[in-house]
Amino acid sequence: MRRTVAAVLAAACAASPPAALAIEGLPGSTWGDLHLDVPSSGSADLILEGWIRQGVAWARWGAGETDFLLQTYATLRYKWDSEGLDWNNYLGPGAGLALDLRAPGGPLVSWGVEYVHQWNDRSGGSQPYTAPFMNWYHWWEIRQRDWPGSTWGDLRWQIPNSGPSNLILQGWIRQGWVMSWWELGSQTFLLGPYLRLRYNVDSEGLSWNNTLGPGVGLAVDMDRPRGPLLSCGVEYSWEKALRAAGGVHRATVFVRWYAWWDLLGK
Repeated sequence: MRRTVAAVLAAACAASPPAALAIEGLPGSTWGDLHLDVPSSGSADLILEGWIRQGVAWARWGAGETDFLLQTYATLRYKWDSEGLDWNNYLGPGAGLALDLRAPGGPLVSWGVEYVHQWNDRSGGSQPYTAPFMNWYHWWEIRQRDWPGSTWGDLRWQIPNSGPSNLILQGWIRQGWVMSWWELGSQTFLLGPYLRLRYNVDSEGLSWNNTLGPGVGLAVDMDRPRGPLLSCGVEYSWEKALRAAGGVHRATVFVRWYAWWDLLGK
């Protein structure tokens, strides 16, 4: 099964029309998260993680501003931490095929399959895998610039070249309240507290991959119509282990960003 999925992905990329033919765009995006975790027990850890993705869009369907976009892409996933933990230090180049749904009022949804060759730079080993996936992002305002909320989720089936496969669901839901907002040029800044629920479950039942964590925070969010989006703040959370006894309380200081572009300007 692993070889079959990888072969399908390779064939899809190889079968893409040559660059000389008309293409629908060169969409790219990047997401990053830099945060300092201070748990109730144990040492603090500074963690940087994220990904970069550059694609070639071959087909587009839709009406108005709502459309579906079919693309192949190259990606790079990365993670680093100050403690030097093996699972928190890797570099993963890869390639994929995705169908993206884009709509002005959301949600944004992506379905696809990708192959990632993950190098763990602390142990020197590698963990290449294929992953069919579906991820989504949606946002809302109960009242304009007053009660903003958002949710993100990712469902993926990681199929390594060796070892058991793992179906993983992770995500969060956040509901905030705007204490103050102001504009600077085309940028809008929102300051306010929020409640957040984070979840993570997997089919293998790994203790660190099965958690439920409510939290509360205070953030400044920067919003621009064409990006980038930036959020920085502080959060206090409680993470309950679903497959083991106990949990952990932690304080987190964070900076997160998301940006997107199209090199053809489409």
